Amino acid sequence: MEDANKELICLTAAGGTYELNSEARKIICFTDTGELYISASHEKSYWVLAFIDKLRRNSVNFKTKYVGIEDISRLYSNNVSRTHRSQSSSGRQEEVITIICSAVNIKASDIHIIVRDNVTHVKYRVDGELRQSQEMSENDGHDICATIYQTMCDVAEPVFNPRRSQDARLMASALAKCGLYGGRIATRPTDNGMLMVIRLLYDRGSSSLELDHLGYTSEQITMINRMAARRFGINILAGPTGSGKSTTLECVLKRIISQREGKAHVLTLEDPPEYRITGAVQTPILCDKSDDEGISREWARAIANAMRLDPDVLMCGEIRDLHSAVATFRAAMTGHGVWTTVHANDALAILTRLQDIGVSPAILTDATLVTGLISQVLARKLCPDCRKPWHEHRKKIATDIRSRVEKYCQLEQIYLRGEGCISCNFSGIKGRTVIAEVIEPDDMLMDIYNQQGKNAARRYWIEQLGGLTRREILIRMINQGLIDPCEGEQDVCMLDDDEILTL
Repeated sequence: MEDANKELICLTAAGGTYELNSEARKIICFTDTGELYISASHEKSYWVLAFIDKLRRNSVNFKTKYVGIEDISRLYSNNVSRTHRSQSSSGRQEEVITIICSAVNIKASDIHIIVRDNVTHVKYRVDGELRQSQEMSENDGHDICATIYQTMCDVAEPVFNPRRSQDARLMASALAKCGLYGGRIATRPTDNGMLMVIRLLYDRGSSSLELDHLGYTSEQITMINRMAARRFGINILAGPTGSGKSTTLECVLKRIISQREGKAHVLTLEDPPEYRITGAVQTPILCDKSDDEGISREWARAIANAMRLDPDVLMCGEIRDLHSAVATFRAAMTGHGVWTTVHANDALAILTRLQDIGVSPAILTDATLVTGLISQVLARKLCPDCRKPWHEHRKKIATDIRSRVEKYCQLEQIYLRGEGCISCNFSGIKGRTVIAEVIEPDDMLMDIYNQQGKNAARRYWIEQLGGLTRREILIRMINQGLIDPCEGEQDVCMLDDDEILTL
């Protein structure tokens, strides 16, 4: 191809106007002369079709030429502005690395980049709270987001489009510079700009957290250990987004691997793998993330495929719908230990949620099949160096909250959030703890749930099985001076929750 030897400006090169990621650049090259060079063997590629769609939507005139992959490679090699543009892109990448490393240094879970008219805000989520980090111009914010999406991700669409929602994953080279195991990216347009959120996934290496370090009680750990020891059955963990479900599952699976001395085949299906689990075979769900039906089908296919891979224990990242629920229960019914998650408000609400999406009540209320129900949330812990005694500040608390605290808690041992100090980075908070409900269902509980409903089953669990409710555990921690009662009600539940729920 003659054009391959010309000096052209490749607009899709790193730092170019229509910059593409490294994989897309292997099959696409758009130049300043208006020629769009496409690998002849990739004419129907998703990346190709998406890029053509972008040019058309932006009313860009172009002429398509189908060439060999080697010709596209030569076009980029002869790109006259490649050095300058590469340096420009590299500079932006260094800015991104600085932003991410700053977040890692304070153990942030997420980075929010909020691009608005005239300004961009960068915020870090630390211990469940958003904290302002820095501001930059609107243009710089767009450039930062485009740099992240188009040059620092390896699972992404070929073109960054701030006018629609997109998902991506940080590439390994970027993760290595920041000391992370993974980074999930999601974007969405706003009324006057866009939002990008980066979920930071930390690499704990060979070190492992234990359930008691997370906040589970000794009684709950005993029950979870029994669930883990069973050779078959499904154990379901519920909690809101960001409640630490993946960390809990990591702890459980590492314990199973250790107890069985590496002789069990532990297989995971994740979207994507969030933490390294030494001894497990971790597999991602590969599909077009913009296609909800496609995602649903792929989860069901992946679970069915996993059954042919001879697992002893299977961890399915999430039950999303009836297709994935049926496949997951089928795995448990065929003699496998299964761990999975679902979005539900409390442990018994797991059954309600699964019934709502269409799981048969006969299967759902089989106590030999559903062997564990766990629900967890995270509560902020007080900094012990700057917390304030309750009795010195009680009058500043709203009357309704004060009345509940004084009715249910031991007042002489209660503390409130302080103003912050150097020990807690001037936040008043020092970490978070799990507050959970753990249920080992028996036949009677399932029968009551089936015949009388969730509230009756909850009363049986509390009164006959000695169930520890999240409200009881919250009050324990408030009485130990670990949690501000006002924030405990925000993070976990009202202090009179059990009285309301068991009426």
